[in-house]
Amino acid sequence: MDSFFTTRNDSEEDSVRGTVLVIDDTPLNQDILTDILHGEGYALHFAADGESGLEKARRLKPDLVLLDLVLPGIMGTDVLAILKRELPETMVILTTAYGSEEIAITAIRAGVNDYIINKRPFDAAEVREVVKRAVTEAILRRENQRLQTELRLKNEQLAQQYAELQTAYERLKELDKAKASFFSMVSHDLRHPIAVAKGYLELIRTGTEELSDETQSYVQVAEQEMRHIAEMVDEVLDLSRMDAGYYNIDCQPTQVGMMLHQARVAFRAQAAPRNITIQIEPCDDLPLVSADVLRMNQVLSNLIENALKFTPEGGQITLRAFPTDGKDQVEIEVRDTGVGIEPEETEKIFERFYRLKRGEQVEDKGSGLGLAICREIVRLHGGRIWAESETGRGAAFHLTLPLAQD
Repeated sequence: MDSFFTTRNDSEEDSVRGTVLVIDDTPLNQDILTDILHGEGYALHFAADGESGLEKARRLKPDLVLLDLVLPGIMGTDVLAILKRELPETMVILTTAYGSEEIAITAIRAGVNDYIINKRPFDAAEVREVVKRAVTEAILRRENQRLQTELRLKNEQLAQQYAELQTAYERLKELDKAKASFFSMVSHDLRHPIAVAKGYLELIRTGTEELSDETQSYVQVAEQEMRHIAEMVDEVLDLSRMDAGYYNIDCQPTQVGMMLHQARVAFRAQAAPRNITIQIEPCDDLPLVSADVLRMNQVLSNLIENALKFTPEGGQITLRAFPTDGKDQVEIEVRDTGVGIEPEETEKIFERFYRLKRGEQVEDKGSGLGLAICREIVRLHGGRIWAESETGRGAAFHLTLPLAQD
């Protein structure tokens, strides 16, 4: 009975439930164990001595070994010691006709997982229960070992990937700094020729030599384009400083009404030719906010300039401020009566280089950096900025600023 032998219950799945190796030199015991385990779905293998049993165990790596204590040649206790050393995941149940407390203690100390007393014959119910419990534990052990191995390999892979990502991230940071430094250098170098060109244009316009109307219009267009170029250079320079972490703000207790008034005065002359009204709703009773006035003037100027750009003649721009619901911030709103923004664009407009087209004839000719810079400035203040609009019904830009500390 050394050959492979499998038994299955018809109600069981068509698969082997576990591998059991019986090492016993008594053919009758092998026959009895076969009868008892018949129908349990195990793959049964047999060996009649310790040496052949060890050879089969090494080859099969069974879930369970039913090991007779007394064997010809190598004794059962020696076979047990070898099995535990070479196949630690295999369960071993000792079978013996000489049951005693001393034998049980010796077997357990040697590493046996359980033992069955051969009562001539075996107790069938006990054998089935003990074998089922041992095979189940062996399968669980193997599965646990497999999962632990997979987890260890996954952890090693993750650790390697993390190290690679960390290296790539550090490289990207270096490249980002290099890019920011390059933009900063280029922007700084461009400022000088722009300033020179603007100076000569102003000299031509204000000089003693009389210019024809056509020449004056050319000079005016050139000055406008130079201002536009200078603004774009400043925006690129600001953005490069932000990316490099060199863009700082100096927050001081500030009156919101004062900032709104300054912004209104700055654009009143620009709005007048198109009969656009810039009005401020009363907000003198608001608490002081923590703000860098220079940076916030840059934000408000950008918002009002955009509002002017997309508001038709005779329109209106309204500036107002009020406490937020939590009373821990002040919200500023710049609302216009212009062509509005498509709802799906209210988030995109704060992305870098995003240029907006509103209406049939109105197109934003800016660099697409202004609102991105505004968002970063407001974020550095500890606030947030967002837009609300309906096409054809104007747009409203909101931003929040924290209150000044006492």
